[in-house]
Amino acid sequence: MKRFVLRVTSIFFLLTSWCWGYTPSEGNVSVYTGLFLSTTRVNSKPTSPDAPNRLGLAAVVLGDINKNSSLEIGLFLMDKDYYREENGLYLGEDTRLIHITMGYRKWFNSYFSGSLTFFSAYAMGDVIVTRNDFPPGTDATTSAQDATEYGFDFAVQYEVWEYDFNAVVFDLRYSKSVTAKASEDSDHYGLLIGYRYILQEKKPSGKLK
Repeated sequence: MKRFVLRVTSIFFLLTSWCWGYTPSEGNVSVYTGLFLSTTRVNSKPTSPDAPNRLGLAAVVLGDINKNSSLEIGLFLMDKDYYREENGLYLGEDTRLIHITMGYRKWFNSYFSGSLTFFSAYAMGDVIVTRNDFPPGTDATTSAQDATEYGFDFAVQYEVWEYDFNAVVFDLRYSKSVTAKASEDSDHYGLLIGYRYILQEKKPSGKLK
């Protein structure tokens, strides 16, 4: 997943010569939607599993406060893997989630921004056991069994192409769970490849629509 993110990001950075960038403005509302690639961060140990890459969907709405900041609300539909380790033995479980974020985005310039959001995630599917090294009868579970999970998302976004009200953005994310069980790997990396468009302009820019 990390190698994939680096390769794709490098390719799209080459497109920035075609890009004018986005200028936040008080009262503007924009949304970006697209594919969300994610993988669970697993601590590196000799017996640790290889977490698969998962493909989901995402939509993020931004409401600009001023030219430097925006309020952000995100909705991610994703499959997520959880791993719990004890004495070199692993239990792996996977479930489908609705991952909802709310927080603040800071704009460093018209191409580059970062955000810090609080998330709540809600299980909405059956739990699938992907690995179980424990002997039969062992009472072990992961956070995949929990109805709700909480934590924080840290994100860095780069606009790789823009024309008129249309744009393509790359949004790299790291999700830190604060409700993880003991000895559990439940944080995840993510890459949102999104298409952004303006829903509302307080002060029309005069661009062609």
